[in-house]
Amino acid sequence: MEEYKVYKEIRECIKIRSILFSVIGYAIGAGLVSYIGRVINPQIFWLGLVIVILFSLCTDTLFCFFNLSEFYNKKSSSKLPLLRNSFLILSLSLLTIGAILSVLLYSTTELNFVLWVFLGLFFIILVVSVIPPFFLNKKGYRGFFNTISVVALAPSFACILQINELHRTLFLITFPAFFLLLAYFLAQSLENYFEDIKNQNHTLMTVLGWKLGMRIHNYFILLTYLLYGLGSLFGLSGILTLPAWFSLPIAGIQFWEMWRIGEGYKPRWKLLKLSSLGSISVLAYFLIFILWLR
Repeated sequence: MEEYKVYKEIRECIKIRSILFSVIGYAIGAGLVSYIGRVINPQIFWLGLVIVILFSLCTDTLFCFFNLSEFYNKKSSSKLPLLRNSFLILSLSLLTIGAILSVLLYSTTELNFVLWVFLGLFFIILVVSVIPPFFLNKKGYRGFFNTISVVALAPSFACILQINELHRTLFLITFPAFFLLLAYFLAQSLENYFEDIKNQNHTLMTVLGWKLGMRIHNYFILLTYLLYGLGSLFGLSGILTLPAWFSLPIAGIQFWEMWRIGEGYKPRWKLLKLSSLGSISVLAYFLIFILWLR
């Protein structure tokens, strides 16, 4: 029975949606390689993808370990030591597997310097986001670091592993999505804002405050599509702007629902959350579809 509770806590700790977002970001970076007509090395592709997934898993488990360690100092419980040890063992196991795969990737590719730069960036984010005294995820910046990993690091890592360079088009299609994904995290956390304040569960919305957070959410949505429009002027092909146009109506609903709440109308939380998830999902889906199947 005790072991079942531990497994349940581990399942709840691991954020499947964050891992899925990282996989999608990696797929977009590799898809661009296919889009420009370069051959994708499947061995390197899968090794890189597993490393990205391990990074996300390790971030979640280490966060839970240090969070439980902090809680353990305040409240004694017979279950806490077992949970803490389980998260620590799991984190160290994931780090060990990641190190082994990194060495394998190092021996497979000629991108020695670039590989270690990106692995270093992954490690730095891991340290500052989940490890004391930084513990920035605990302070409400989890969504921000997730966005950096998903939109910046994972696609760039996938692209450079295959062609040893960062293609300009990758920046044009991912940089605007950075703001749409941040808007997603803000929208998802608004409903529980006052409960999060009460329980000292910090999110991007609680860090900003609900008034400023709602305004920034809407600014980010507008900025996303403005940047895609500007991207077309700087060389982004018309077919790669189609995903933005497909997601625009759903993002419009997201914008409208947030504006209504700000004006004092009764919140429609399900519609706000579904539209925020839908806007970023539709954008990602059509980007992957076009990049991989064109």
